[in-house]
Amino acid sequence: MNIAFYWPFIHANKVFDNWRDGLRAAIEIIAKEHEVDWIIGQDKLPEAGKYDAIIFWDDSNSDFFKHFGDYKKEKIGLCLTTNPQNFENLNKLDVVYVESGPVYDQVRSHGMWALKAFGTDTNFYTPNNTNKDIENFYPATFSPWKRQRDLAELGGSLYCVGTIQPDGQEDYQAVCNSGATVEVGYFPPEHIRDLYRRANNVVIPAVHGSERTVLEAMACGIEPDVNPDNTRAYSYIKELEESGLSPRDFVVLNYSSEKYAKALLRGIL
Repeated sequence: MNIAFYWPFIHANKVFDNWRDGLRAAIEIIAKEHEVDWIIGQDKLPEAGKYDAIIFWDDSNSDFFKHFGDYKKEKIGLCLTTNPQNFENLNKLDVVYVESGPVYDQVRSHGMWALKAFGTDTNFYTPNNTNKDIENFYPATFSPWKRQRDLAELGGSLYCVGTIQPDGQEDYQAVCNSGATVEVGYFPPEHIRDLYRRANNVVIPAVHGSERTVLEAMACGIEPDVNPDNTRAYSYIKELEESGLSPRDFVVLNYSSEKYAKALLRGIL
């Protein structure tokens, strides 16, 4: 089977080498049994007529939808990055891959085929016996919806790492002024994994998103402190509590990259 994985993110080529999450691991697993072309960035589109299927990673307003008329035989699935907004676009897809239960329910309520397909690289994000010298860790881009400012009261016990969005200066300054340790930029995934391993707690005050952070923390053996109003991210905390498993065992059983790969393939076979 010939598959294109298309990631039309403007900075995709810049961050690709430091990108290590469940989706990348899942596509790498699929590539062991199928022909996969990685089409990264906005310089080119998947070649029409070349592939049996296209999996792309974007939101429901992706510019890629404008080109769907060129693809006559390909099955096309979207790994949805945000809450669904443009249901007219989503109706053009063969399958919508969603990250969480709340988004699955929302897409299904509109009569579309959705698959819950999400996970983390449990072979990469693992716990170890590193000295726990970070009390509170939060990896997230600095932006109002990530709510770093809500953590300023943690002061020197807080360690934040991430890029700064154009609207994120206030949150960035809030934690800097609090005495927190702050690192700015894109970093190798090994560095982020090391910070998870050194952390006693992972704190996630974001009002939406951060699902990947939740699963990465769990894979490293930590149950993160998630804002309950963040229904997507908090859904994993509810699932964990209902499972009765440890965070690591819960993720390995339910959200490994192997299970992610199987769900992606199910949507296009």
